[in-house]
Amino acid sequence: MKHRSAALTLAATALLLLALAAGYFVAQMGRHYEFNRLCCAMPKRHNMLVSVKETFGLVRFPSQMGQDRWVSEAIFPGVKTGYFLDVGSADGIANSNTWALEQRGWTGICIDPFPSNMTTRTCRMFKDPVDSVSGRRVWFAAAGEIGGIIEHLGAGKQAVEQTPRVELTTMTLGDILQRADAPSLIHFMSLDIEGAELEALRGFPFDKYRLGALAVEHNYEQPKRSDIETLLNRHGYTRVRTWMQDDFYLPSAGR
Repeated sequence: MKHRSAALTLAATALLLLALAAGYFVAQMGRHYEFNRLCCAMPKRHNMLVSVKETFGLVRFPSQMGQDRWVSEAIFPGVKTGYFLDVGSADGIANSNTWALEQRGWTGICIDPFPSNMTTRTCRMFKDPVDSVSGRRVWFAAAGEIGGIIEHLGAGKQAVEQTPRVELTTMTLGDILQRADAPSLIHFMSLDIEGAELEALRGFPFDKYRLGALAVEHNYEQPKRSDIETLLNRHGYTRVRTWMQDDFYLPSAGR
């Protein structure tokens, strides 16, 4: 009788643990699914598959707001040889918008005057501040992910008042792309340089390079945000969605 009671207890415990594990799995998968839906408008069936993979740790998307999910799973699913331009790459893994793309076989360029955690990355690194013209001397706040060219920081200046400042020489995206011998099609550009996004785009040679998708941080700054949209519209790109402080663009219909 005691053996039977012990066996029943063991079976009940196993069932309880199984139910808890199943509940945890469902909760985790639901969390991933909802984030993918909100950030990236991922198709339902594909979202379910990706969410299961995430829950089991088979794929990982370290970006802060799903930029890597949007590109790799909603815009270019299955693409293994894409090319990216990561402007303001900061930490090479934590919150990176392009680490997950490299894991899928993509290559590209990373740009940041003070990069970190890049030893396992394969992107070509440029440690230059990006502006609308090359060769300009500027003061740069060395403040990690919130650092940038001081004159472009806007409201962000207050957050970097006590951080070191260094004098650097600017480069345009056009000059960097030429130095890197980049292909004419850049599948994805991530632009996150703390207020200098508009100036960076003013130095982008739209006549020489095509962009498959863009994620541009706006931080709710006006009129910069509207000016960015106007510039991109003029060059054939349309804002297709907004998620938190990023706007997402694709080539306009018919382009």
